[in-house]
Amino acid sequence: MKLILLALVSLLAASTPKIITYRTQKDFEKGEPKGVSINSYGEIKLAPQINETFNTDLPFVWAMAADQRGNIYVAGGNGGKVFKINSKNEAAEIFEADEIEIYALATDGENNLFVATSPRGKVYKIPFGSTPKAEDVVFFDPEDIYIWSMVVDKQNNLFVATGEKGLIYKVDSKGGHSLFFESEDAHIRKMILDRSGNILAGTSGKGIAMRISPDGKAFVLYDSPLIEVTDLLQDRSGDIYVAISGDALLKTAIPAVKATSTSGGQENSKFDDDEDEGLDLPVQNISTGSRGRGSSRGSTVYRIDRDGMVRTFWSTPKDRIYAMILNASGNILVGTGDKGRLYSLSQSGEHTLLSQLEDLQITVLAKNSHGTIYLGTSNSGSVYTLNARFSSDGYYLSDVVDAKVTSQWGEISWEVEMTSNSGLVFYTRSGNTEEPDKTWSPWSSSYYNPMGQAVTSPSARFIQFKAKFSTKDGKNSSVLKQVSFSYLQKNVAPQIEEITLHSAGDYYPGSANKNSDDSHLGKNNSSGRNGFQSQSLGRKTYKKGFRSVSWRTQDENRDHLSFDLFYKGENENQWRTLAENFNGYVYSWDSELFPDGRYFIKLVAKDDLSNPPAMTLSSEKISQPFIVDNKGPEVSEIKVRSQGKNTILSFSVFDSQMNILSVEYGLNADDWSLVYPVDGICDSKKEQFEIKVSSLLEGTNTVVIKVKDSLDNIGFGKKNFKQ
Repeated sequence: MKLILLALVSLLAASTPKIITYRTQKDFEKGEPKGVSINSYGEIKLAPQINETFNTDLPFVWAMAADQRGNIYVAGGNGGKVFKINSKNEAAEIFEADEIEIYALATDGENNLFVATSPRGKVYKIPFGSTPKAEDVVFFDPEDIYIWSMVVDKQNNLFVATGEKGLIYKVDSKGGHSLFFESEDAHIRKMILDRSGNILAGTSGKGIAMRISPDGKAFVLYDSPLIEVTDLLQDRSGDIYVAISGDALLKTAIPAVKATSTSGGQENSKFDDDEDEGLDLPVQNISTGSRGRGSSRGSTVYRIDRDGMVRTFWSTPKDRIYAMILNASGNILVGTGDKGRLYSLSQSGEHTLLSQLEDLQITVLAKNSHGTIYLGTSNSGSVYTLNARFSSDGYYLSDVVDAKVTSQWGEISWEVEMTSNSGLVFYTRSGNTEEPDKTWSPWSSSYYNPMGQAVTSPSARFIQFKAKFSTKDGKNSSVLKQVSFSYLQKNVAPQIEEITLHSAGDYYPGSANKNSDDSHLGKNNSSGRNGFQSQSLGRKTYKKGFRSVSWRTQDENRDHLSFDLFYKGENENQWRTLAENFNGYVYSWDSELFPDGRYFIKLVAKDDLSNPPAMTLSSEKISQPFIVDNKGPEVSEIKVRSQGKNTILSFSVFDSQMNILSVEYGLNADDWSLVYPVDGICDSKKEQFEIKVSSLLEGTNTVVIKVKDSLDNIGFGKKNFKQ
């Protein structure tokens, strides 16, 4: 795609336009799709029609089941009602239980409907076409609190999965029942039948997927690191898919081999932790409250191949998976919360964000005998129909782009594959608050030219674009593949956040290579324009007489900076040049070229490497004072006197700049001995010493005094005397 940039000129604008490009699925998933889908190639087109078929007036839809006549049965909570939707999508209430929650529905070969309620779990059997009272159709009444799932085998035996004891009951067509399987986990959350008539079951508490033979013998397929199996699916080739959610358990899990493609989205979803053995009870976890940032409870889909190999098929850190179903093409549709997203997973594990509903959660997916797919949602409890035709319109709303400072917008351009009877137009808006509000500009007029149009939204810090899709026949959709737009920041002067003066002798060898051609240390033309400018100081060594200064800066335009350094003595008025057009963030110099004294450093930061001279801005900062002291302390007034039988050596030590650090003496070439001043501590620039010496030689003796200041400068004194 050829990108045409608008030439922008502003007196205080940075010279280099910045370009934002959306081209991948990850880029686009930062935004908000409404009626459009985003596939694994980063392409956006109209989503399939998802029409609301029926609003149950319940807050939650937990369960759906299909009979052989094209009907779909729907139930949920908190109301204990069951609805029938026929093949013409006409809905009617057919039953109301005494309990408030219905988590499972099932039908048998004679189109009888089984309704499982919670709490105080019961199973009702509703003959086809009837609308009975609850007390007349109680079919099975176990002692369990929850009934989570039900399946019917080919012999019309009903299997009932429960919690909090983790039991599965087998109930024959006459109502006779027996305990079929007892789990070591607290809840059997999901069951399906595989192609061989085995039960595939998933638990909550330990997150175990297992296969149970018709005689009740269980074999664990996968002991996952997560806590709750939310759905199970078997594809046409016999591979099993297990959706598992919840926090990881502190246990040794069988590792799952990671598939080639496992990707998720960007948003976060939040579910409160439960106290019931880590169980995520739907009625407790789905709410209409707002979701806070920073908390995530994602899900993983594992694929269990026919040979038993377990692979991580797809993971989403942002969404909780509630339901899975196969569509006509063999892809897996995945219903999630907390944003009501419907995904399509290919056999290779690539995902397409197929659609996003207004409802917060897609909690159940079902298919009638004609192949129509239904979506059950929560918050609010509605039923939708998924159609093959495209939605008549939809739009993609980008994330808010932060230009960091007030910026002038350039052009917006896009790459699109147009089809007949389809349309695509763009709009922009801008503002100076992080979230769009009433202070933002209104949406601009339409942009139609994919080769590029000047953005008409006013200069601001933040901008957002909207791509609106439409189709006239429901069969064709434009395919958006890439969006780019440019902006030119208002130039802002760089800020010097901190200047650090390092200890005497600290030397950074790399600093010598950071000077531009105007530095007094040499020529170097590698300015690194528009490149990354590291603020790392690099390797440090010790070098006598050297001093180093470093600094930290911030430039809102992310311009490449150069620096001028100046110095002056404490009592001087004129700044002298230390370095010009320096490109690094630490500078070392030989302080022995300076007379001893108290000095300041002035640092000037310039954004000239990213801007023409007329638009360059700068700022400056003066350091704290520092001392240059390259001369050792002086030893004076060395005197020797007798005091009775003792010999007393006295002397003075003085340093004009720094405090005395230590004093040692050596007598007649013997080892050095540490001595302390008369006042007992070396803590000033001038100190007096008196030493009682012994073991003197007959004739001439020599004493040498070595003095060190706090900058490690050393001075000496010497005196010869006779015993």
